This record gives sequence, C-alpha cells and structure tokens, in this order.
Amino acid sequence: MHARTEPMRGLIAATFTPMDNSGNVALDLIGPMIDRLLQQKIAGFYVLGSTGEGLSLTAQERIETAQRFIDTVAGRAAVIVQVGCESLWQARELAAAAQAAGADAISAVTPVYFKPDSVSTLVDSMAVIASGAPKLPFYYYHIPGVTGVNLNPLDF
Repeated sequence: MHARTEPMRGLIAATFTPMDNSGNVALDLIGPMIDRLLQQKIAGFYVLGSTGEGLSLTAQERIETAQRFIDTVAGRAAVIVQVGCESLWQARELAAAAQAAGADAISAVTPVYFKPDSVSTLVDSMAVIASGAPKLPFYYYHIPGVTGVNLNPLDF
C-alpha cells in the first residue's frame, strides 16, 4: 500500500477498462494507457467506475484489473478503485482486495436496485463497504443520474 497521508491533488483520470473483441478484459493494454496518461501529467487514476465498466465485470475481473492498474502505476500516481456493486458484502470483499493490492483509496457507488432511502441508510451501507479496507480513504461516488439515489451528499 502506498499510504498517502496528504490529500490527492491534480487531475484524477476516470479510466476505461480495455476489452478485446470477445469482450474479455485486455489487461495488456492497461500499461500503454497508463504511460500515456502519466505523460499528460495525470495525478491519479479512478478505475472501475462508470467509465471503467466496473459494474459490468465479474468480481475476479475487477480484482485482476485493479491489481494490474496498481502494479503498473507502481506508486507514480494515486490509484482509487471503485468497489461498489449490488451486494454490500461483495463490495466489502472488493474493498479488501483493493487494499491488499496496494490501492491508495477506494470508492463506491450505492446499490441501485435496493436503493438507500435515507442518509443514515446510505451511511450504514457505505460503512459496510469501507470496513473492508479500513486503512484506506473512502470516497462516496455520488452519481444520482445513474443510481437514482438523490440524497444530499453534504448531509452524507
């Protein structure tokens, strides 16, 4: 783990997850993408979010993709791994895997089928996920246009 103690600064790129023509994750294409973005002075990478198709991948694909990003970035920039999914328990396991892999932070989108109906439920839900990576900063991924969860993020 890269144990950053200061706030992240600079541009954090929401990266896509490269796929081959059969729809499999193309892990070998992650390195060239990272190199190009680092040349552009990117300060960090937000992986497996909406742009990164995280919710469409299997848990194993997500773990392997996050690991490849973390290993390839090799401390040259921050790596935030989005671990949210419909199952809070699976999200907690993904958070633990991200911490073990050396992520700098985790992030989670709320479940979208059984949506939190109050800020306290949202806090409790995100606490389950964050408990999987207690040594990492946690960022709530507030995207109400996709999740339908329109609770006030300042109240959160």
